[in-house]
Amino acid sequence: MVNQDFLEKVEPYDKWRSIVFALCFMHSVIQERKKFGPLGFCIPYAFNNSDLEASLTYIEKHMTTSMNLNIPISWKAIQYMVSDVQYGGKITDGLDREQFSCYTQFWIQEQIFAPNYCFNQLITEFNYHIPDAQEHPRFMEYINKMPANDGPAIFGLHPNADLSFRLLESIAMINVLLDTMPKDAGGGGGMSREDIVKEKIEKELLPMLPVDFIMIDVVEKLKNLRGPKGLGESGKFDLIPLNIFLYQELQRFQSVLTIVRRTMVDMIDAIDGSIIMTPEIVDSINMVFDFRVPRKWQYDPTGAEISWLTASLAGWLKGLLDRHF
Repeated sequence: MVNQDFLEKVEPYDKWRSIVFALCFMHSVIQERKKFGPLGFCIPYAFNNSDLEASLTYIEKHMTTSMNLNIPISWKAIQYMVSDVQYGGKITDGLDREQFSCYTQFWIQEQIFAPNYCFNQLITEFNYHIPDAQEHPRFMEYINKMPANDGPAIFGLHPNADLSFRLLESIAMINVLLDTMPKDAGGGGGMSREDIVKEKIEKELLPMLPVDFIMIDVVEKLKNLRGPKGLGESGKFDLIPLNIFLYQELQRFQSVLTIVRRTMVDMIDAIDGSIIMTPEIVDSINMVFDFRVPRKWQYDPTGAEISWLTASLAGWLKGLLDRHF
């Protein structure tokens, strides 16, 4: 997209080259920021070269018009078109939109025309700046000097973000290895993988699963609980905030228990041939056989944020699988 002719497309050439480099740098940063998962963007977006090309086209026309009419460059207009229109047209989350707006305010501004403008506001291993060059090969030489693995600071993230990325990368690699292993190999004693999973569920996992809560009994017990001094009397649990919170958490806990128990029973019934073996059940059987927590147990089916109690139950389930397999 960018070659020597493109770098000499708009006058004044030095300012045009600085804007092109700054916008390409920002485009590269937001592309690589996606590797950090939720730490990078709340929602993953499919930014591509067409967004960059459309932004460069607008800036080219804006600078050409400004030069012909002898008026200053409107940085607010450029920032709005880049962050809210060209790229922002794909952004649906408010925090992601605010983050992208910060990028354009820091890196698409008048200061980029200063000699060797530096992108990194903090001290990093590499000094990311706009090189003082005119030829395309000189720019490429500088780009090739950039580190292969950029630190999180240039993305505006805490250094611990790299640890999270490496952990997710390792887990993804292990999952790929497990998913590509042969699935038809039998276990010890001539038992198939389905028989092994069924035996483990029936003899170990299901018996250790806590019993379901009976919400009517839960309400009666909560009515007998006294709240903090001065916040209410027993028998009026709906007026005590802590008891209301406990009741809501028990409801969420019961929802997870229902999902886990239903999944285990469905796996047993499907292995016995009582119900149809759906792709979801097959995936759950493979996950349990590979010592992993089934995907259906890892997320809140309502789409709401998982509370601390639900998260602790997920950890308990993972620990249960780790101990008994």
